[in-house]
Amino acid sequence: MSSKVYFIEQNGSHCSMAERLYSFLEQQIDMDWIAKGRKIGIKVHWGEQGNETFLPSDYATSVVRYLKKRACLPFVFDTTTLYKAARNSVVGALTVAEEHNYGYSATGAPLLIGDGPTGIDIIEIPTQEKALHFRTVKVAALIERVGGVITLSHFKGHLAAGFGAAIKNISMGIASRATKQRMHSDVVPDLTEDNCVMCGTCARVCPVDAIELKDKPVFDLENCIGCAECISMCPTDALDIRWDSKGAKFCEKLVETASAICNYLKPRMLHIVVLANITPECDCFGIKLKIIAPNIGILISEDPVAVDAAACALFNASSPMPNSGLSKNCKDKISALHPSVDWRRQFEYAHELGMGNKDYDLVRV
Repeated sequence: MSSKVYFIEQNGSHCSMAERLYSFLEQQIDMDWIAKGRKIGIKVHWGEQGNETFLPSDYATSVVRYLKKRACLPFVFDTTTLYKAARNSVVGALTVAEEHNYGYSATGAPLLIGDGPTGIDIIEIPTQEKALHFRTVKVAALIERVGGVITLSHFKGHLAAGFGAAIKNISMGIASRATKQRMHSDVVPDLTEDNCVMCGTCARVCPVDAIELKDKPVFDLENCIGCAECISMCPTDALDIRWDSKGAKFCEKLVETASAICNYLKPRMLHIVVLANITPECDCFGIKLKIIAPNIGILISEDPVAVDAAACALFNASSPMPNSGLSKNCKDKISALHPSVDWRRQFEYAHELGMGNKDYDLVRV
């Protein structure tokens, strides 16, 4: 069995692609739950302060226009972050959203923080019976008050998952801080002493002061929250993730959380993945990241697993940018970017849990 994934191939600017997305939604998407008076959330990631390659708000604006055309009541939302940066607080997150043009004046929809003003507006929901790690997960309570959710995801690389798209946007993006912590609990730093120059960057960026500089950096793993900030910011590549099984646990926890959310909202979800401004790391990085591939297009599906599988296939088949460090003949660019991560485990496990199909039919529109 395969799922249908629609593909709008890249042709033109973000503005013109967003207009094509609107036209597709208006002409092709007619679902019972997208109905008059329904409050529909659009789950986005508007990027961290300092990031320049986050997904432009043009696409969110097009989704808002479509929902308003259907007489829905749309809003744009995200949750606060586990790591300490601008989006760690509601005020900071909404400030960054405005700075990145995701405010009402740009999209035509109000902005909400899914886990509430203090990060404790949450509910606990069950995972699937076959889940290996979690019996329940805590997520933004907002999902019990909506008529449905449209996920609008930016495809890019990710240090711990290999890539980020719909599954990660649902999972890490709607989870409570406590569940974010549980997902990250196996992500701890591993030091290669020969590469360390004792610059102190790791200690400076650690949001919980779990690193002390002695003869070498010393890590307090009991207080470590697994955010991987020290790993990502190390200028000499002296730190890596200490995986127990090539990152399988993190990917599995992502999937368990996403699957629980999808099951709770089923069938009131639609998933859009935009393959543009593709970078090796997540938009949570508050720094300028290089673009490693040309813009590819937009994918739309009711199946979050199929839409992510299609996104990975299209990226792996693309021609990399000259300065990307990726070989033109590389058939698995995700593994080339993050060789220690078993990124395909997301699809295998999601299929096992009944979240969706890893097989898909790509329909060009």
